[in-house]
Amino acid sequence: MIVGIDIAKLKFDAVLLLDTGKEKHQTFTNDDKGHQSFKTWLESNNALNAHVCMEATGRYGEEVALFLHTHDFKVSVINPTQIKGFARSEGVRVKTDKVDAGVIARFCRAHIPALWISPSKAHQDLRDLHRLRQNLVDYKTGFSNHMEALKDTRASYATWKESTDFISKQIKKIDEQIKKLIESDAVLNKNVDLLLSIPSVGQTMAVAFLSELPEISGFKNAKEVAAYIGITPNLRQSGTSLRGAGHITKIGNAHLRKILFMVGLVAQKHNPQIIEFCMRLAKKGKAKMVVIVAAMRKLVHIMFGVLKNQQKFG
Repeated sequence: MIVGIDIAKLKFDAVLLLDTGKEKHQTFTNDDKGHQSFKTWLESNNALNAHVCMEATGRYGEEVALFLHTHDFKVSVINPTQIKGFARSEGVRVKTDKVDAGVIARFCRAHIPALWISPSKAHQDLRDLHRLRQNLVDYKTGFSNHMEALKDTRASYATWKESTDFISKQIKKIDEQIKKLIESDAVLNKNVDLLLSIPSVGQTMAVAFLSELPEISGFKNAKEVAAYIGITPNLRQSGTSLRGAGHITKIGNAHLRKILFMVGLVAQKHNPQIIEFCMRLAKKGKAKMVVIVAAMRKLVHIMFGVLKNQQKFG
């Protein structure tokens, strides 16, 4: 049996494909009680051996996947780009949570995707610390921008500054926690060291890449990693007609894509391979943004390569 799950913040919809060809649908709350109710529902439908599929939707789906994995269910976490393409191939025009769950289930039945690899405890801790750090960095940036618009004689200025300084101290504490966590885990320590061997890749990029991606062995190639992040090209072309400029899909991990964009800008100046690569594209008349996105993809290919081969860059 196959089950497709469409995840939202507060609830998730599940569609069970029965051997008779019919579908069963149910909605559950996205919390511990709802996860247990989902398991009970599967039991009542004799579907404890079901293959459960869901989209890679970030933290809203992670707890569901972990719960199912802990209870020995077969789980696959699929890139939303693939689901979107499959829905188009079916001619699906209606978009509801129930319909989306059905599409995911049928995709799973048709393609039998690889099983999800549960992240280690160290991986989960690294991801949590990294995301907390990025939230604080965003807060600090907002506070700093607000302070720039204030004169230091304003009554609120001292409080804004005090708050900004406090956030800076918290970021330093988290950096120390991340450092200790990496040093205490042999796998993380080695992988960070491998990524840092790449020119233009610093600690923040290395930590983001390792924490935001699932287990690297779950990807067949760098193209799958690029698709997961959401930096694959999306050309709209028919015959000899090109309808609009090419753009990236932007379906994927937006947080990792944001950090990668900044590192891609740095790589254009400090990574020899990417410098040469970008120069060739520029000579062909490619637009500036196209060159930057290409640099991001190139960097992903390099990072994937050093981790997959477990060899330093160069």
